[in-house]
Amino acid sequence: MRVQAVSVVFVVVLLSLISAVCAIEVTNTAEASIYPNETAVYTFTVKNADSRSERIELAFGLDPKWSFETEPLSYLSGFTVDAGETITFDLHITPTSPYISSGKYAITIPLKSDTGEEEFAELILYIKNPDALTGYLPSLNFLLDAQEQVDPRQPYRVKLEIQNRNPLDIDVMEVKLASALYNETQITSVDPLGSSTVVFEIEYDAQQPPTEDTLLLTVTVGTKTFNPIKKEIEIISYADIVEVQYSTKSFLFKTTQTTEYTNKGNSDVTKTFRYGTSGFEQYFTGGSPEGSVVEEEGLLYYETDVLLPVDVPVLVTYTVSYRPILYCLLLFIAAGVCYYFFRSPIVVKKEVMTISVGKDGHTKMKVLIHIKNRAMHLVDDVEVVDKIPAVAEIEKHFELGTMKPEKVMKHDKAGTVLFWKIPHLEAYEERIITYKVSSMYQIVGDFKLPATSVKFKGKKQQPKKVTSNTVRVGKNVEDQ
Repeated sequence: MRVQAVSVVFVVVLLSLISAVCAIEVTNTAEASIYPNETAVYTFTVKNADSRSERIELAFGLDPKWSFETEPLSYLSGFTVDAGETITFDLHITPTSPYISSGKYAITIPLKSDTGEEEFAELILYIKNPDALTGYLPSLNFLLDAQEQVDPRQPYRVKLEIQNRNPLDIDVMEVKLASALYNETQITSVDPLGSSTVVFEIEYDAQQPPTEDTLLLTVTVGTKTFNPIKKEIEIISYADIVEVQYSTKSFLFKTTQTTEYTNKGNSDVTKTFRYGTSGFEQYFTGGSPEGSVVEEEGLLYYETDVLLPVDVPVLVTYTVSYRPILYCLLLFIAAGVCYYFFRSPIVVKKEVMTISVGKDGHTKMKVLIHIKNRAMHLVDDVEVVDKIPAVAEIEKHFELGTMKPEKVMKHDKAGTVLFWKIPHLEAYEERIITYKVSSMYQIVGDFKLPATSVKFKGKKQQPKKVTSNTVRVGKNVEDQ
Protein backbone atom coordinates (compact mmCIF):
# COMPACT_ATOMS: atom_id res chain seq x y z
CA MET A 1 0.00 0.00 0.00
CA ARG A 2 2.83 2.36 0.84
CA VAL A 3 4.46 1.71 -2.53
CA GLN A 4 1.24 2.49 -4.35
CA ALA A 5 0.79 5.77 -2.45
CA VAL A 6 4.31 6.84 -3.37
CA SER A 7 3.61 6.05 -7.01
CA VAL A 8 0.46 8.15 -7.01
CA VAL A 9 2.32 11.08 -5.50
CA PHE A 10 5.06 10.72 -8.11
CA VAL A 11 2.56 10.74 -10.98
CA VAL A 12 0.80 13.83 -9.62
CA VAL A 13 4.11 15.66 -9.27
CA LEU A 14 5.17 14.61 -12.77
CA LEU A 15 1.90 15.81 -14.30
CA SER A 16 2.20 19.14 -12.53
CA LEU A 17 5.74 19.55 -13.87
CA ILE A 18 4.63 18.69 -17.42
CA SER A 19 1.78 21.16 -17.08
CA ALA A 20 4.19 23.81 -15.89
CA VAL A 21 6.58 23.20 -18.78
CA CYS A 22 3.90 23.31 -21.47
CA ALA A 23 1.82 26.19 -20.10
CA ILE A 24 3.33 29.01 -22.24
CA GLU A 25 3.59 28.79 -26.06
CA VAL A 26 5.49 31.53 -27.93
CA THR A 27 5.61 32.06 -31.71
CA ASN A 28 7.23 35.00 -33.49
CA THR A 29 8.44 36.46 -36.77
CA ALA A 30 11.80 34.85 -37.50
CA GLU A 31 13.55 37.38 -39.78
CA ALA A 32 13.65 41.05 -40.69
CA SER A 33 15.79 43.12 -43.08
CA ILE A 34 16.57 46.80 -42.54
CA TYR A 35 19.11 49.52 -43.22
CA PRO A 36 21.13 50.75 -40.21
CA ASN A 37 18.89 53.80 -39.79
CA GLU A 38 15.67 51.79 -39.79
CA THR A 39 13.75 49.79 -37.19
CA ALA A 40 12.99 46.07 -37.49
CA VAL A 41 9.55 44.85 -36.38
CA TYR A 42 8.87 41.33 -35.09
CA THR A 43 5.42 40.07 -34.16
CA PHE A 44 5.06 37.84 -31.07
CA THR A 45 2.13 35.61 -30.16
CA VAL A 46 1.94 34.26 -26.59
CA LYS A 47 -0.59 31.62 -25.61
CA ASN A 48 -1.30 30.55 -22.00
CA ALA A 49 -2.52 26.95 -22.00
CA ASP A 50 -2.53 26.77 -18.21
CA SER A 51 -5.59 27.05 -16.00
CA ARG A 52 -4.26 30.11 -14.22
CA SER A 53 -2.84 33.49 -15.26
CA GLU A 54 0.84 33.92 -16.05
CA ARG A 55 3.04 37.02 -15.69
CA ILE A 56 5.59 37.23 -18.53
CA GLU A 57 8.73 39.37 -18.59
CA LEU A 58 11.10 40.07 -21.49
CA ALA A 59 14.74 39.63 -20.42
CA PHE A 60 16.65 41.76 -22.95
CA GLY A 61 19.91 41.94 -21.00
CA LEU A 62 22.56 44.58 -21.61
CA ASP A 63 23.45 44.88 -25.30
CA PRO A 64 24.60 48.38 -26.39
CA LYS A 65 24.11 47.59 -30.09
CA TRP A 66 20.30 47.50 -29.92
CA SER A 67 17.38 49.46 -28.57
CA PHE A 68 14.20 47.52 -27.71
CA GLU A 69 10.60 48.75 -27.58
CA THR A 70 7.25 47.00 -27.50
CA GLU A 71 3.86 47.94 -28.82
CA PRO A 72 1.99 48.39 -26.55
CA LEU A 73 4.89 50.12 -24.77
CA SER A 74 3.76 48.80 -21.36
CA TYR A 75 4.69 45.24 -22.40
CA LEU A 76 8.38 46.27 -22.16
CA SER A 77 8.24 45.84 -18.37
CA GLY A 78 6.10 42.69 -18.56
CA PHE A 79 2.52 41.60 -19.20
CA THR A 80 -0.06 39.15 -17.92
CA VAL A 81 -1.65 36.39 -19.97
CA ASP A 82 -4.89 35.07 -18.50
CA ALA A 83 -5.70 31.38 -18.44
CA GLY A 84 -6.47 30.11 -21.94
CA GLU A 85 -5.80 33.59 -23.43
CA THR A 86 -3.63 34.46 -26.44
CA ILE A 87 -2.07 37.91 -26.87
CA THR A 88 -0.12 39.46 -29.75
CA PHE A 89 2.38 42.35 -29.61
CA ASP A 90 5.16 43.82 -31.75
CA LEU A 91 8.81 44.06 -30.73
CA HIS A 92 10.80 46.92 -32.29
CA ILE A 93 14.59 46.57 -32.56
CA THR A 94 16.64 49.60 -33.63
CA PRO A 95 20.42 49.60 -34.19
CA THR A 96 22.04 52.09 -31.75
CA SER A 97 25.76 51.53 -32.30
CA PRO A 98 27.50 53.40 -35.12
CA TYR A 99 29.81 50.43 -35.50
CA ILE A 100 27.14 48.04 -36.68
CA SER A 101 28.05 46.83 -40.14
CA SER A 102 25.94 45.16 -42.72
CA GLY A 103 25.38 41.46 -42.29
CA LYS A 104 23.41 38.85 -40.41
CA TYR A 105 22.79 39.07 -36.66
CA ALA A 106 21.22 36.52 -34.33
CA ILE A 107 19.36 37.97 -31.32
CA THR A 108 17.92 35.83 -28.55
CA ILE A 109 15.02 37.21 -26.49
CA PRO A 110 14.14 35.23 -23.32
CA LEU A 111 10.52 35.27 -22.09
CA LYS A 112 10.19 34.28 -18.39
CA SER A 113 7.03 33.57 -16.43
CA ASP A 114 6.54 34.11 -12.73
CA THR A 115 6.35 30.34 -12.28
CA GLY A 116 9.90 29.98 -13.56
CA GLU A 117 8.99 28.79 -17.05
CA GLU A 118 11.28 30.26 -19.74
CA GLU A 119 10.92 30.42 -23.55
CA PHE A 120 13.54 31.74 -26.00
CA ALA A 121 12.72 33.65 -29.20
CA GLU A 122 15.51 33.32 -31.78
CA LEU A 123 15.46 36.36 -34.09
CA ILE A 124 17.48 36.91 -37.27
CA LEU A 125 18.20 40.51 -38.30
CA TYR A 126 19.75 41.42 -41.67
CA ILE A 127 21.46 44.78 -41.83
CA LYS A 128 21.68 46.06 -45.41
CA ASN A 129 24.61 48.14 -46.61
CA PRO A 130 23.26 51.54 -47.75
CA ASP A 131 26.42 52.23 -49.77
CA ALA A 132 26.53 48.94 -51.64
CA LEU A 133 24.07 50.01 -54.40
CA THR A 134 25.29 53.53 -55.07
CA GLY A 135 24.90 54.42 -58.77
CA TYR A 136 22.23 51.82 -59.61
CA LEU A 137 19.02 52.88 -61.30
CA PRO A 138 15.88 50.73 -61.34
CA SER A 139 15.97 48.30 -64.28
CA LEU A 140 12.85 46.18 -64.62
CA ASN A 141 11.32 43.73 -67.10
CA PHE A 142 7.52 43.41 -67.35
CA LEU A 143 5.37 40.54 -68.55
CA LEU A 144 1.64 41.21 -68.81
CA ASP A 145 -0.87 38.37 -68.79
CA ALA A 146 -4.42 39.48 -69.70
CA GLN A 147 -7.06 38.09 -72.07
CA GLU A 148 -8.24 40.26 -74.95
CA GLN A 149 -11.91 39.25 -74.74
CA VAL A 150 -13.72 39.76 -71.46
CA ASP A 151 -17.00 38.22 -70.32
CA PRO A 152 -18.37 40.78 -67.81
CA ARG A 153 -20.12 38.01 -65.88
CA GLN A 154 -16.76 36.50 -64.90
CA PRO A 155 -13.98 38.05 -62.78
CA TYR A 156 -11.27 39.43 -65.06
CA ARG A 157 -7.70 38.78 -63.95
CA VAL A 158 -4.78 40.98 -65.00
CA LYS A 159 -1.36 39.70 -63.92
CA LEU A 160 1.87 41.68 -64.19
CA GLU A 161 5.16 39.87 -63.58
CA ILE A 162 8.04 42.19 -62.65
CA GLN A 163 11.69 41.11 -62.83
CA ASN A 164 14.49 43.15 -61.23
CA ARG A 165 17.54 43.06 -63.48
CA ASN A 166 20.10 44.59 -61.04
CA PRO A 167 21.07 44.33 -57.34
CA LEU A 168 18.91 47.29 -56.33
CA ASP A 169 16.50 46.41 -53.51
CA ILE A 170 13.19 48.08 -54.35
CA ASP A 171 11.10 48.40 -51.20
CA VAL A 172 8.27 50.50 -52.62
CA MET A 173 6.94 50.14 -56.13
CA GLU A 174 3.65 51.63 -57.26
CA VAL A 175 1.69 49.73 -59.92
CA LYS A 176 -1.37 51.50 -61.31
CA LEU A 177 -4.01 49.94 -63.59
CA ALA A 178 -6.36 52.43 -65.24
CA SER A 179 -9.00 52.33 -67.97
CA ALA A 180 -12.34 53.90 -68.77
CA LEU A 181 -14.04 51.25 -66.60
CA TYR A 182 -11.49 50.56 -63.86
CA ASN A 183 -8.89 52.32 -61.71
CA GLU A 184 -6.73 50.78 -58.96
CA THR A 185 -3.23 51.17 -57.52
CA GLN A 186 -1.19 48.53 -55.70
CA ILE A 187 2.10 48.81 -53.78
CA THR A 188 4.68 46.02 -54.02
CA SER A 189 8.44 45.41 -53.67
CA VAL A 190 11.13 43.51 -55.57
CA ASP A 191 14.24 41.91 -54.09
CA PRO A 192 17.63 42.42 -55.74
CA LEU A 193 17.69 40.38 -58.98
CA GLY A 194 14.35 38.99 -57.86
CA SER A 195 10.82 39.07 -59.19
CA SER A 196 7.37 40.03 -58.03
CA THR A 197 3.84 39.48 -59.28
CA VAL A 198 0.96 41.94 -59.08
CA VAL A 199 -2.56 40.66 -59.74
CA PHE A 200 -5.61 42.84 -60.36
CA GLU A 201 -9.02 41.18 -59.97
CA ILE A 202 -11.58 43.24 -61.90
CA GLU A 203 -15.28 42.76 -61.19
CA TYR A 204 -17.27 44.28 -64.04
CA ASP A 205 -20.98 44.99 -63.95
CA ALA A 206 -22.62 41.83 -65.31
CA GLN A 207 -24.72 43.94 -67.69
CA GLN A 208 -21.86 46.11 -68.89
CA PRO A 209 -22.68 46.85 -72.57
CA PRO A 210 -20.24 45.52 -75.17
CA THR A 211 -17.41 47.95 -75.73
CA GLU A 212 -13.70 48.24 -76.43
CA ASP A 213 -11.45 49.38 -73.60
CA THR A 214 -7.73 50.12 -73.16
CA LEU A 215 -5.91 48.95 -70.04
CA LEU A 216 -2.99 51.20 -69.07
CA LEU A 217 -0.45 49.80 -66.59
CA THR A 218 1.98 52.31 -65.07
CA VAL A 219 4.90 51.32 -62.80
CA THR A 220 6.61 53.96 -60.64
CA VAL A 221 9.70 53.51 -58.46
CA GLY A 222 10.58 56.65 -56.50
CA THR A 223 10.68 59.46 -59.02
CA LYS A 224 11.08 57.16 -62.02
CA THR A 225 8.00 56.18 -64.03
CA PHE A 226 8.40 53.44 -66.61
CA ASN A 227 6.76 53.52 -70.02
CA PRO A 228 3.07 52.58 -69.67
CA ILE A 229 1.98 49.15 -70.81
CA LYS A 230 -1.15 49.18 -73.00
CA LYS A 231 -3.56 46.32 -73.57
CA GLU A 232 -6.58 46.55 -75.85
CA ILE A 233 -9.51 44.48 -74.57
CA GLU A 234 -13.09 43.91 -75.68
CA ILE A 235 -16.13 43.49 -73.45
CA ILE A 236 -18.01 40.81 -75.38
CA SER A 237 -21.75 40.64 -75.82
CA TYR A 238 -23.79 37.77 -74.47
CA ALA A 239 -27.43 36.83 -74.16
CA ASP A 240 -28.88 35.20 -71.08
CA ILE A 241 -32.46 34.38 -72.05
CA VAL A 242 -34.95 33.63 -69.27
CA GLU A 243 -37.98 31.71 -70.55
CA VAL A 244 -41.41 31.54 -68.91
CA GLN A 245 -43.85 29.12 -70.57
CA TYR A 246 -47.54 29.90 -70.09
CA SER A 247 -50.33 27.35 -70.27
CA THR A 248 -51.54 26.48 -73.76
CA LYS A 249 -55.02 27.85 -74.46
CA SER A 250 -57.53 26.14 -76.77
CA PHE A 251 -60.94 27.47 -77.70
CA LEU A 252 -63.19 26.98 -80.71
CA PHE A 253 -60.70 25.32 -83.09
CA LYS A 254 -57.88 27.70 -82.05
CA THR A 255 -54.81 26.77 -79.98
CA THR A 256 -52.36 29.40 -78.69
CA GLN A 257 -48.97 28.84 -77.08
CA THR A 258 -47.56 31.88 -75.24
CA THR A 259 -43.98 32.19 -74.00
CA GLU A 260 -42.34 35.16 -72.26
CA TYR A 261 -38.65 35.77 -72.95
CA THR A 262 -36.47 38.20 -70.97
CA ASN A 263 -32.94 39.03 -72.09
CA LYS A 264 -30.72 39.25 -69.00
CA GLY A 265 -27.63 39.78 -71.14
CA ASN A 266 -25.72 42.96 -71.85
CA SER A 267 -26.95 43.76 -75.37
CA ASP A 268 -30.04 43.49 -77.52
CA VAL A 269 -30.24 40.23 -79.45
CA THR A 270 -32.42 38.81 -82.23
CA LYS A 271 -33.33 35.20 -81.58
CA THR A 272 -35.04 32.71 -83.88
CA PHE A 273 -37.79 30.50 -82.47
CA ARG A 274 -39.21 27.45 -84.22
CA TYR A 275 -42.40 25.45 -83.84
CA GLY A 276 -42.96 22.14 -85.60
CA THR A 277 -45.88 21.98 -88.04
CA SER A 278 -47.22 19.75 -90.84
CA GLY A 279 -48.23 19.96 -94.48
CA PHE A 280 -51.88 20.66 -93.68
CA GLU A 281 -51.42 22.57 -90.45
CA GLN A 282 -48.95 25.04 -92.00
CA TYR A 283 -51.79 26.88 -93.76
CA PHE A 284 -53.44 27.65 -90.43
CA THR A 285 -50.41 28.74 -88.38
CA GLY A 286 -49.57 32.23 -87.22
CA GLY A 287 -47.97 34.10 -84.38
CA SER A 288 -46.75 37.32 -82.88
CA PRO A 289 -44.26 38.53 -83.99
CA GLU A 290 -45.25 37.32 -87.44
CA GLY A 291 -43.15 34.54 -88.96
CA SER A 292 -43.13 32.14 -91.89
CA VAL A 293 -43.07 28.41 -92.62
CA VAL A 294 -39.68 26.96 -93.57
CA GLU A 295 -38.58 23.47 -94.54
CA GLU A 296 -35.47 21.78 -93.24
CA GLU A 297 -34.46 18.18 -93.88
CA GLY A 298 -37.97 17.34 -94.98
CA LEU A 299 -39.59 18.79 -91.87
CA LEU A 300 -41.75 21.90 -91.70
CA TYR A 301 -41.37 24.60 -89.06
CA TYR A 302 -43.07 27.87 -88.27
CA GLU A 303 -40.14 30.24 -87.73
CA THR A 304 -40.13 33.73 -86.29
CA ASP A 305 -37.30 36.18 -85.54
CA VAL A 306 -37.77 38.12 -82.31
CA LEU A 307 -35.80 41.15 -81.08
CA LEU A 308 -35.10 40.81 -77.35
CA PRO A 309 -33.99 44.10 -75.74
CA VAL A 310 -32.10 44.00 -72.46
CA ASP A 311 -34.38 43.52 -69.41
CA VAL A 312 -37.57 43.97 -71.46
CA PRO A 313 -40.01 40.99 -71.32
CA VAL A 314 -41.25 39.99 -74.78
CA LEU A 315 -44.28 37.76 -75.39
CA VAL A 316 -44.01 35.33 -78.30
CA THR A 317 -47.18 33.52 -79.39
CA TYR A 318 -47.68 30.61 -81.77
CA THR A 319 -51.21 29.97 -82.98
CA VAL A 320 -52.86 27.13 -84.88
CA SER A 321 -56.39 28.20 -85.89
CA TYR A 322 -58.79 26.18 -87.99
CA ARG A 323 -61.41 28.89 -87.68
CA PRO A 324 -61.04 29.94 -91.37
CA ILE A 325 -62.49 26.54 -92.30
CA LEU A 326 -65.34 27.11 -89.89
CA TYR A 327 -65.87 30.63 -91.22
CA CYS A 328 -65.95 29.37 -94.82
CA LEU A 329 -68.41 26.67 -93.88
CA LEU A 330 -70.63 29.13 -92.05
CA LEU A 331 -70.36 31.57 -94.97
CA PHE A 332 -71.32 28.83 -97.39
CA ILE A 333 -74.30 27.89 -95.24
CA ALA A 334 -75.29 31.54 -94.88
CA ALA A 335 -75.02 32.04 -98.62
CA GLY A 336 -77.20 28.99 -99.20
CA VAL A 337 -79.76 30.20 -96.69
CA CYS A 338 -79.73 33.69 -98.17
CA TYR A 339 -80.07 32.29 -101.66
CA TYR A 340 -82.95 30.11 -100.54
CA PHE A 341 -84.78 32.99 -98.88
CA PHE A 342 -83.98 35.71 -101.40
CA ARG A 343 -84.11 33.78 -104.70
CA SER A 344 -86.93 34.45 -107.11
CA PRO A 345 -89.87 32.11 -106.53
CA ILE A 346 -90.50 31.98 -110.32
CA VAL A 347 -88.07 30.31 -112.70
CA VAL A 348 -88.46 30.48 -116.48
CA LYS A 349 -86.89 28.27 -119.12
CA LYS A 350 -87.29 28.56 -122.88
CA GLU A 351 -86.61 25.85 -125.42
CA VAL A 352 -87.27 25.35 -129.16
CA MET A 353 -88.03 22.17 -131.09
CA THR A 354 -87.71 22.02 -134.90
CA ILE A 355 -90.77 20.40 -136.35
CA SER A 356 -90.04 20.44 -140.07
CA VAL A 357 -88.02 22.10 -142.80
CA GLY A 358 -89.80 22.69 -146.13
CA LYS A 359 -88.42 22.33 -149.63
CA ASP A 360 -88.24 26.07 -149.88
CA GLY A 361 -86.03 26.14 -146.78
CA HIS A 362 -88.68 27.49 -144.43
CA THR A 363 -88.42 26.06 -140.93
CA LYS A 364 -91.33 25.27 -138.65
CA MET A 365 -90.57 25.29 -134.92
CA LYS A 366 -92.30 24.74 -131.61
CA VAL A 367 -91.47 27.09 -128.72
CA LEU A 368 -91.93 25.85 -125.13
CA ILE A 369 -91.89 28.21 -122.14
CA HIS A 370 -91.59 26.45 -118.78
CA ILE A 371 -92.80 28.54 -115.83
CA LYS A 372 -92.47 27.08 -112.33
CA ASN A 373 -93.28 28.36 -108.85
CA ARG A 374 -90.61 26.82 -106.61
CA ALA A 375 -91.76 28.62 -103.50
CA MET A 376 -94.00 27.25 -100.77
CA HIS A 377 -96.50 30.05 -101.23
CA LEU A 378 -98.95 31.30 -103.84
CA VAL A 379 -97.75 33.74 -106.51
CA ASP A 380 -100.34 36.17 -107.94
CA ASP A 381 -100.71 38.15 -111.15
CA VAL A 382 -98.18 36.39 -113.32
CA GLU A 383 -97.67 38.11 -116.67
CA VAL A 384 -95.64 36.43 -119.42
CA VAL A 385 -94.14 38.42 -122.30
CA ASP A 386 -92.35 36.80 -125.23
CA LYS A 387 -91.04 38.16 -128.51
CA ILE A 388 -90.70 36.64 -131.99
CA PRO A 389 -88.16 38.21 -134.33
CA ALA A 390 -89.36 39.77 -137.59
CA VAL A 391 -87.87 36.87 -139.60
CA ALA A 392 -90.54 34.51 -138.19
CA GLU A 393 -94.24 34.61 -137.57
CA ILE A 394 -96.54 32.84 -135.11
CA GLU A 395 -99.07 30.32 -136.30
CA LYS A 396 -102.59 31.36 -135.46
CA HIS A 397 -103.70 27.78 -134.85
CA PHE A 398 -103.07 26.64 -131.25
CA GLU A 399 -103.24 23.05 -130.13
CA LEU A 400 -106.02 21.92 -127.90
CA GLY A 401 -105.18 22.55 -124.23
CA THR A 402 -102.59 25.13 -125.09
CA MET A 403 -102.83 28.47 -123.27
CA LYS A 404 -103.55 31.15 -125.85
CA PRO A 405 -101.94 34.56 -125.49
CA GLU A 406 -104.08 37.36 -124.07
CA LYS A 407 -102.69 39.78 -126.62
CA VAL A 408 -100.58 39.62 -129.76
CA MET A 409 -98.88 42.77 -131.00
CA LYS A 410 -96.83 43.25 -134.15
CA HIS A 411 -94.04 45.71 -134.70
CA ASP A 412 -92.19 46.40 -137.93
CA LYS A 413 -88.76 46.18 -136.33
CA ALA A 414 -89.29 44.40 -133.00
CA GLY A 415 -91.38 41.62 -134.56
CA THR A 416 -94.27 39.99 -132.71
CA VAL A 417 -94.92 40.47 -128.97
CA LEU A 418 -97.03 37.90 -127.10
CA PHE A 419 -98.74 38.43 -123.71
CA TRP A 420 -100.10 35.79 -121.34
CA LYS A 421 -101.69 36.31 -117.92
CA ILE A 422 -101.84 33.71 -115.17
CA PRO A 423 -103.93 34.85 -112.18
CA HIS A 424 -102.22 32.46 -109.70
CA LEU A 425 -99.45 29.94 -109.49
CA GLU A 426 -99.85 27.50 -106.66
CA ALA A 427 -96.85 26.40 -104.58
CA TYR A 428 -94.52 24.24 -106.70
CA GLU A 429 -96.94 24.52 -109.66
CA GLU A 430 -95.43 24.43 -113.16
CA ARG A 431 -97.02 25.75 -116.37
CA ILE A 432 -95.87 25.12 -119.92
CA ILE A 433 -96.83 27.61 -122.63
CA THR A 434 -96.35 26.43 -126.20
CA TYR A 435 -96.76 27.99 -129.59
CA LYS A 436 -95.50 27.40 -133.11
CA VAL A 437 -93.58 29.72 -135.38
CA SER A 438 -92.43 29.51 -138.97
CA SER A 439 -89.53 31.29 -140.58
CA MET A 440 -90.54 33.65 -143.31
CA TYR A 441 -87.30 33.13 -145.24
CA GLN A 442 -84.83 30.41 -145.81
CA ILE A 443 -82.56 30.39 -142.79
CA VAL A 444 -78.89 30.69 -143.55
CA GLY A 445 -76.93 30.14 -140.39
CA ASP A 446 -79.01 30.83 -137.29
CA PHE A 447 -80.95 33.54 -135.53
CA LYS A 448 -81.74 34.23 -131.89
CA LEU A 449 -85.08 34.03 -130.11
CA PRO A 450 -85.01 36.60 -127.31
CA ALA A 451 -85.53 35.74 -123.65
CA THR A 452 -89.01 35.46 -122.20
CA SER A 453 -89.80 37.83 -119.33
CA VAL A 454 -92.18 37.08 -116.47
CA LYS A 455 -93.62 39.72 -114.17
CA PHE A 456 -95.35 38.86 -110.90
CA LYS A 457 -96.04 40.09 -107.37
CA GLY A 458 -93.90 38.93 -104.48
CA LYS A 459 -94.78 38.28 -100.84
CA LYS A 460 -95.33 41.94 -100.07
CA GLN A 461 -97.14 42.51 -103.38
CA GLN A 462 -94.07 44.16 -104.80
CA PRO A 463 -93.68 43.80 -108.58
CA LYS A 464 -90.82 41.55 -109.62
CA LYS A 465 -89.43 40.34 -112.91
CA VAL A 466 -87.43 37.33 -114.09
CA THR A 467 -86.21 36.37 -117.57
CA SER A 468 -85.48 33.10 -119.28
CA ASN A 469 -82.58 32.05 -121.39
CA THR A 470 -82.25 33.01 -125.06
CA VAL A 471 -82.36 30.38 -127.81
CA ARG A 472 -80.50 30.29 -131.12
CA VAL A 473 -82.35 28.72 -134.02
CA GLY A 474 -80.81 27.46 -137.23
CA LYS A 475 -79.27 24.29 -138.54
CA ASN A 476 -78.41 23.37 -134.93
CA VAL A 477 -80.68 24.44 -132.07
CA GLU A 478 -78.79 25.10 -128.79
CA ASP A 479 -79.41 26.85 -125.55
CA GLN A 480 -77.14 29.56 -124.34
